[in-house]
Order: sequence, then structure tokens, then C-alpha cells
Amino acid sequence: MGYIYITLSAFFFCLMTIFVKIAGQQLGTIQIVLIRGIITLCFTYSIIRRKKVWLWGKNYKILTCRGITGTVALFCVYEAIQRFSLSEATVIQYLFPIFTTLLASFLISEHIGKKLIFAIILGFGGVYIILDLPFINPESSLNTVSVLIAITGSFLTGCAYVLVRLASNMNESPYVIMFYFPLFTIPLSLPFAYSSWISPSFNNWVALLLVGICAQLGQTFLTFGYKLLPASKASPTSYIQVPLSALAGALIFYENISYNFILGSIIIFFAIFLIIDKKTPSEYKTLY
Repeated sequence: MGYIYITLSAFFFCLMTIFVKIAGQQLGTIQIVLIRGIITLCFTYSIIRRKKVWLWGKNYKILTCRGITGTVALFCVYEAIQRFSLSEATVIQYLFPIFTTLLASFLISEHIGKKLIFAIILGFGGVYIILDLPFINPESSLNTVSVLIAITGSFLTGCAYVLVRLASNMNESPYVIMFYFPLFTIPLSLPFAYSSWISPSFNNWVALLLVGICAQLGQTFLTFGYKLLPASKASPTSYIQVPLSALAGALIFYENISYNFILGSIIIFFAIFLIIDKKTPSEYKTLY
């Protein structure tokens, strides 16, 4: 049953990216982030009230850093979805386990070895292939800013995961950790969204609502999946989102699936599998 939950989680997260891309055809990314934050705040607050958990937690600095980092990461991830094909944006985002492991080795003194260094080189090599071998292939149309946004989103996702681990090690409730994410998303995105606000059409409102609902469903199924499966088995299963995104991109947005994408994705997945540890904490599920 755990594998079914993880697969459903990947399915709903894939749907979330589809609706983000649809809404982004007319609306700015920061506006999508704001609406997503409002919906997530409502869901999370209702859970905390039902669980009767102290709302504000104890480790304010860590929780604040987690909220800010997660917000900026979310913006970069959503912006990358608009700048790349759905499949490319998703697979670049899935570099975050490498960043998480690397950052954990520096920030919370977790072991770093030759296998991690090799995995990092492989991971970025996979991204280089997916981006059509820039600087070598004369036909490559690399946009440096877009690549930086996508990789920054993945890097900050890794930062947020490490902060989740730190907060969890300090006995913070996972519900409080989740709550601090939209708590900062809304005030940080509101001024920018207000200054560039575009009145959504009815279809756009539906897409925005579905972004929030699919994200929450994806998070819920992920939580149940991690309860039934060890993280070492749950994490690889969640990568099914990549072929789902590739299929959705081809069917809905008429995006091409290139040989470079297939080869680069295989290399990135191999790099991630190298660093998957059976002791990977299930607290990672609380990022989004």
C-alpha cells in the first residue's frame, strides 16, 4: 500500500506542475506562489488546530530560515516550470537530494565521502546533457539565467530539507514546520504580486485552486507513504514523477522528449541512487 501512496503523491505533484504551467501562461509566477501559499496556510492551520499543536514552535530562527528558504525555492521551481519544458524542469529539480546531502555534510556534520563527490559530478553531468551540451553543441540555445533559476530552486530545496532535519532534531512538530512555510510565503510574495497583479480569469482561478489542492493531496499521500515504507524505498519511488511529467508535457503542451533528456535523466537518477541512505529521515516529507 505504501508504494501506491507514493505513486499517488507523484501523480498529484505532477498535476500540480501542469496547473502551474497552465496558470503561468497568463499570470506571473509570484502571483501563483501567493495563491498557493494562502491555500496551504488554510489547510495546515486547520490540521494544527485539529491536532492541538502549539502553533509557533520553539526554535524560531530555524523555523524562520526554513520558511524563507522554502518560499524562495518554490518561486524558483515554479519559474523554472515556465522557462523549461515540464520534463526538464522536473528532472533538474530532482537534483535536490544531492544538494541536501552535500549541505548536510557541512551544516550538521554528516559524513561526506568519495561516493557523494562522484554523485555530484554525475548529477551535474546529467543536467549538462539534458541542456543539449552547451558550449560544445553549436545548436544549443542555453539561457544562462533560466539555468541559474532552475538550479537555484533545486539548491534551495536542498537547504530547506536540511533545515527541516535541524528543526526535527530539535523536536519541532512536523505540522509546525509545515506551517512556517506558508507563514512566510504570503508576506514575502504579497508586495510583488500586488504590484504586478493580473486579474485571473475563471479558468485561471480554477487552475490556481487546483495547484493548491494537488499540492496538498501530493503532500498527504507522501506522508502516508513514508509511514508505511522506509525512506530508502519511498524516495526512489517518488521519481516516477519525472516520466509522468515527460508524458504530460508531450500530451498537453506538445513538448518533445529528446534522447539527451532520456540519457541525462538516467545519469541523474543513477547519481541520486548512489547517495540514497537507508537512514534518510522521513521528516524530508514536510518541505511542501
